[in-house]
Amino acid sequence: MVWKQDLAKLKQQLGEAPSLPPPKPVPRPADKPVAPVDLNTEDALFLAAMGRRQARPTPARVPEIQATPVEPPPPPPETFAEAVADLKGLKPLARPTMRPKPAAPLPPPPAAPVPEAPELQPESALPPPPPAEPALPPPLPTRPARFQLAAGMALEVDGVLDLRGHSQQDAIERLKDRLADGLLLGWRSIQVFLGTDPDLHEGLLALLESGEAPMITRYAQAPVPMGGAQAWLLYFAPPA
Repeated sequence: MVWKQDLAKLKQQLGEAPSLPPPKPVPRPADKPVAPVDLNTEDALFLAAMGRRQARPTPARVPEIQATPVEPPPPPPETFAEAVADLKGLKPLARPTMRPKPAAPLPPPPAAPVPEAPELQPESALPPPPPAEPALPPPLPTRPARFQLAAGMALEVDGVLDLRGHSQQDAIERLKDRLADGLLLGWRSIQVFLGTDPDLHEGLLALLESGEAPMITRYAQAPVPMGGAQAWLLYFAPPA
């Protein structure tokens, strides 16, 4: 038939297909070992799973261990005397008695050092007392300096005191009080009127020369426009 011829030509063109090898049988999974196996057995199982065969190893025989009978220990002696009796030629030692050692005596406390008494020196060996310093003389009273002013000049003063008509003692006391006030107020000068009474002029000069008015450093007769011979100008010390 025609189709058979065509089939034969097609087989010739394609060529005969190679025959496939038969499928390999699937190895049976090995049973899981219950007890631990040796190394040869594990190798055989591994090769069997990979499709190879190996001679089944013979399991190694474990030698049987025979238990040796253990003799029980001899019973202990009932008393210490029986145990000593078993020992021949030995005598029991006497139990030593412990005696307490006597306590060592404590050392005596150290004696306190006795302070040495200072050596007494004879009076001739003592150094002579220092010479007494000479007494200083009392300071001299500060006396103000007297100077001269021009007759026709007129000056400004910080204070004015008029003692005309007073006695010498009353005038001196008033002058001392006014000088103390001027020192506190910071005055620089004061004008004192005495008039023509010579006792008042002598009392003023005696007060300045005695040093009882240390705040006054200079004094002068007043110029004619400021009283002339009947008045004096007193100047205070400058503030420190």
